[in-house]
Amino acid sequence: MSRWTLLLVGLVATLALLAAACGTAEEDDEETTEPAEPTATAIVITGSAADPTATPSMDDMDDDMMDENVSVSGIPLDPDARYGGTLQIAYTSHSPSFVPWESAAGHSFEVAQMLNNMLIKPRTWGTEEDFNNFAYFELHPDLATDWEQSENGLAYTFNLRDGVNWSDGVPVTCNDIKWSFDTIRLQQDAGLPTSPRKTHYLAVDSIVCPDDLTVVFNLRWAKPAMIEVIGQPYNVIFPAHIYQTEFLETGALTSFREEPSKATTGAYRLAEYIPGEIFVFERNDDYWDQPLPYLDGVEMRFLGPGSSQLPPALRAGRLHIGSPNGYTGGQADTLLQECTEMCQFWQNRIIASSFSPALFINKEREGWMQDQRIHEAFALAIDNQAYITTVRNDWYELPVGCGFYPTSPWAMPRERCGQITGFADVVPETREARAAAAAADKERAIQLLDEAGYNAENPLVVDFTVWSPIQGDAPQFINDLAAIGVTAEPDVQESATAYGNWATANFDFGVHSFWIAGIDPDVTLYEHF
Repeated sequence: MSRWTLLLVGLVATLALLAAACGTAEEDDEETTEPAEPTATAIVITGSAADPTATPSMDDMDDDMMDENVSVSGIPLDPDARYGGTLQIAYTSHSPSFVPWESAAGHSFEVAQMLNNMLIKPRTWGTEEDFNNFAYFELHPDLATDWEQSENGLAYTFNLRDGVNWSDGVPVTCNDIKWSFDTIRLQQDAGLPTSPRKTHYLAVDSIVCPDDLTVVFNLRWAKPAMIEVIGQPYNVIFPAHIYQTEFLETGALTSFREEPSKATTGAYRLAEYIPGEIFVFERNDDYWDQPLPYLDGVEMRFLGPGSSQLPPALRAGRLHIGSPNGYTGGQADTLLQECTEMCQFWQNRIIASSFSPALFINKEREGWMQDQRIHEAFALAIDNQAYITTVRNDWYELPVGCGFYPTSPWAMPRERCGQITGFADVVPETREARAAAAAADKERAIQLLDEAGYNAENPLVVDFTVWSPIQGDAPQFINDLAAIGVTAEPDVQESATAYGNWATANFDFGVHSFWIAGIDPDVTLYEHF
């Protein structure tokens, strides 16, 4: 995103999980080097098994695949799990398409994860202690059974799970993996209009298939975070025999983008879909990763951007799990106070700072967007503590990682963070001192605007593109900018519209949700800068 100035401010989305309060239960290119032969030992990470309990029948499974403690892929089985029931969840924005590779919000991510699998995947099980100890950054087998890295770091070889078929009976092979990742990294050359994370794959020289059950990623140069990049949760695998054929025949991926996956491998099958209203998923009894899933089904309803409907839906039991967005910290506090039956709640105010709003300016446009003094003035205008208190009801700490995962070895010290323009107010220990630092920043912002030719006689008015899932954050930013004499006129856009405009640089100034995309700084820096 070299064409954008990115201003990280405040702390936004909660990592807390709200169960129903009164409801039922859960680089630039470099010269190419010769691809290396994979020779090193496997680096698979596996979880420890839970105590065995009664599980659904696994009579149809091969004896060598059976372990009463874990699923086929090695996921520890929860001894206290309840089988059956339908989980009620919600989505509050629409994606540009059904392809999670080209977005990070809306319905596409949840739908793809329900219906299909990944090559390798982040850990999705554990305790609150595991959460606090970074366990959810571990990577585990999914369609791959194991993998290995060459000694020089220039090749990663994945062995695929034998016997996994698409729902139309076609076996999953290396070509599905190759086509999926080639489409992500080649973008328009492969028929994908946008691919926000393709820069992660600049190091990839080729993806090859020695045979149907082996896939090799050959790199131009060693990339420390390559495994973490491959395991990012966006990277759901889709059927090449359907969509590669569609692209070769039509030169586009129209049905791929406009419809749910036509063939699937995942834990659920799509039973009903009403556009803009609801997705109904039913348990896939033939799912290869037996005895999972636990649930009979999942219903995902659209509750509108924002969404003010989330708190009443939680109260009424129409929603079992809350979204990170859609209510203020105060509303969440009220929901927790009302919770008298079942309520699972995890909150770590420090780790929550891995989610922050990002204000960004389009430097490709002429006018004020080209003036670095105005960029700095906007950064100085934002009062981080006021945002946390006013918008998030003090649910979060001031940034402790400053762009890197808090509490990790790479977290930026608070004092160093405070040296970055706009973050002086994160250093003081008291709120009074923070307020004083924020006020001083605003005075400096006014001076910079005046130097750039904007003042009371010639006020700066800007178009402010707001991503709809976090539109509740916008008023505080608008107030902060007004305090330095800038009028921000908001244009709230659904994900599909916003992503399209950002991808084509069709905006002046906007706000999106910044989150720490991985524990490795290599991932974070590629993702956001």
